[in-house]
Amino acid sequence: MAPQPRTGPVGGLSARVGRYVNHEDAFVRFGALWLVVASVFTAAWLLSYLFLPQGLLRGGNPIAPEAYAGSVWREFLTLFGWNVAVSLIAVAANTFRSVNTPLGYVVQVVQAPRYGAVWGTGSLAIGTGERIAPSLAVLVERSGPTEITAMVAIVVATRGVMLWHQASGPRWKEEFERVRSPRDWSLTRREWALLVGGYLLLAVACYREAVAISGVAG
Repeated sequence: MAPQPRTGPVGGLSARVGRYVNHEDAFVRFGALWLVVASVFTAAWLLSYLFLPQGLLRGGNPIAPEAYAGSVWREFLTLFGWNVAVSLIAVAANTFRSVNTPLGYVVQVVQAPRYGAVWGTGSLAIGTGERIAPSLAVLVERSGPTEITAMVAIVVATRGVMLWHQASGPRWKEEFERVRSPRDWSLTRREWALLVGGYLLLAVACYREAVAISGVAG
């Protein structure tokens, strides 16, 4: 019998994480990916608060809304429209899958540390410019964690919208092949629940943020 490859602790952890974030049960996928995204967000928030210059990332996203819209409801609609557009980009990214990993997952894992660094360096588009000190109270008071949770729910719910697949590595060399059609797409009840719940959470997060911005800039 041929010897089995030894993956080591890192490879073993990666395999376990991959098994859960790509689980058949949508709720299991959601919990697993949320933990990954929350972990990288928190790490970036803490490290940037401690080590990066204040205001480093201010203006780093030139197409995001940066000026107050003039009222809470106009600000809400602006923020919600912007975030829905971002979510649709993440859903579109899910049409590509490398081995078992949808690209929309990667988008969330890459975006989370940048968002954490924005908090840690006080680089919010509208605000006092003060760093946000890491604490559990801040996670409850601010809309950011709700927004992140909503985005994770949306990409997890739409994991099955794959069109192009990369069957094996190395990922930077292998080509994507068209393997499905939009006619093949379908969502389970749990996926529909996550998708609808994700957009409702996104609306709540945007309204809370609009109220907070109105208090600062209104």
